[in-house]
Amino acid sequence: MYTLKPKAAKTAALLFVFSALTFSVSATQPTSSKSTSKTKSYVMVRHGKLIEVSHGHRTAVKRNIILTNESTLHPDGSIDAGSGESLKLKEGQYITMDGHIGKVKDLKRHS
Repeated sequence: MYTLKPKAAKTAALLFVFSALTFSVSATQPTSSKSTSKTKSYVMVRHGKLIEVSHGHRTAVKRNIILTNESTLHPDGSIDAGSGESLKLKEGQYITMDGHIGKVKDLKRHS
């Protein structure tokens, strides 16, 4: 019969605990696209100013923001889309970090 040395036994026990913890954490992560679709970060126009909302914290936008779709959002609310199109956010609109534009009142209704 083979027995583990004390150091190898500790290493094996730690590896087992680490694996179990990793599995339990990954099992609690949402897998549904519906549960991950809630918008946590977006930029909205409020009283004529651009406000970034990230996980509930609001910050005035003072620099260009490059979105994941390669569009550039400027502090004045203008958007240079990656396709060359130019847009401008209006009062009451928001844009997500992936470039989706919507109305703030609709966003609050779905949260």
